[in-house]
Amino acid sequence: MALALIAGQVDAETINLATVYVVDGDTIRMDGDSWRLVGLDTPETYEPGCDYELALGQAATARLRGLMASGRVVEVIRLPGRDRFDRGLARLFIGGEDIADILVREGLARPYEGGRRLGWCG
Repeated sequence: MALALIAGQVDAETINLATVYVVDGDTIRMDGDSWRLVGLDTPETYEPGCDYELALGQAATARLRGLMASGRVVEVIRLPGRDRFDRGLARLFIGGEDIADILVREGLARPYEGGRRLGWCG
């Protein structure tokens, strides 16, 4: 349902999974560019603050890779603008469901719409 609401504003495109690399739970590489997936924040796998953050970040990355390989339709909506690391902004959908909703529901991410992020280490 979220895809239908967002798709009314911009076009969703089905992506060729052979051209996508999952960097971590909220970043992918596609079409020669890095894309920050919006709507969620996953723990860091590069320079994590603690072992817990690393383990949870690796779990989020593995889950996103598994979802991408699930055989369901994968679509992306490229949004205007770029983040502070010059990554494009995008929403990613697996079988019509926003991956932000999936990873948040499974405890592998937090909802995030910009601004200061909370740390993952106690």
